[in-house]
Amino acid sequence: MSVVNLKGFDELSKDEEEHALHLHRRSIVIDCSVVVKQEDAYFDRARKGGITTHNHTVTDVRENLPEAVKTIGGFLRWVHINRDRGLVALMAEDIVRAKREGRVAFILGPQNANFLEEDVGLVHAFHALGVRVLQLTYQYRNQLGDGCGERTDCGLSKFGVRAVEEMNMVGIVVDLSHVGPATTADAMEVSKDPVIFSHSHPRALKPHVRNRTDEELQSLAEKGGVIGITAYSPICELEEGMRPGVVEYLRHIDYVVDLIGVDHVGIGLDIDETGTAEQWEEFRASYPELTGGYSFVTKRVEDLETVAKAPNITKGLVARGYSDAEIEKILGGNFLRVFRKVWGG
Repeated sequence: MSVVNLKGFDELSKDEEEHALHLHRRSIVIDCSVVVKQEDAYFDRARKGGITTHNHTVTDVRENLPEAVKTIGGFLRWVHINRDRGLVALMAEDIVRAKREGRVAFILGPQNANFLEEDVGLVHAFHALGVRVLQLTYQYRNQLGDGCGERTDCGLSKFGVRAVEEMNMVGIVVDLSHVGPATTADAMEVSKDPVIFSHSHPRALKPHVRNRTDEELQSLAEKGGVIGITAYSPICELEEGMRPGVVEYLRHIDYVVDLIGVDHVGIGLDIDETGTAEQWEEFRASYPELTGGYSFVTKRVEDLETVAKAPNITKGLVARGYSDAEIEKILGGNFLRVFRKVWGG
């Protein structure tokens, strides 16, 4: 797809904006990376943003087995209390049903697999708890392999190989967003199912350990996978230290579409609704390579600071000349295809 229009998302004519908003409302919108804040106001934000599905980072990346089980149990309880507004997606059809019923479908998608504790039986246990997406490592090393911020670049461990095979067996999508290059390559080779980068960017536009090389993106496409483009400033910026906006966000989408095709691009805004300024400073101390010089206020792409602003993506895609069918794929159709393949339904 070649971009034919470089108008901004806020420069549409009245008819174009109405068309974009109608297209957004009718589409299945899957945001493949978010930390949901468990409050009533969340549903207002999701409704305003036209969100059908959130892949929710349901556990803290540092949690061990008992902690992760407790956290998942607490989230399942919250969804049950709010079952008139939300449901847990166990099959792809649950996402379609959520759209039809005006509810939000939550995917349980931890961003670290260290709670598996080298026991493949726990892959089955967490699947039974509702986990449907699982990132193998978070930035550094765990029992499965190395993360992208690790000092070394080793591939999957023997347990990591078994874990990926077991995830294929039960139907859990393999997420490689924070995973190191060698472990990523191994996981793509071992997995018989498509894999995803739920929230990342092309490294060609922003050289960063969290972002993906052209070769990795091409391998992703060959596996039938999808990359979700994020609204996280440090890995989305095109000029060092310059807070990106929707235009920069869309340039990442354009690049990946031109490189591997529109069938392999989605959105994964990577918004943490639970974060505070104090937690941001703690995060900066723990993961300096992930935070750059950004503050708690500027760490999100301008005009995509909350899930409520997701329609700005659709307006931007309309402004750039994408067709309705292409936009529907980017908003959620591509991730839904992967989920159908891996989960069934």
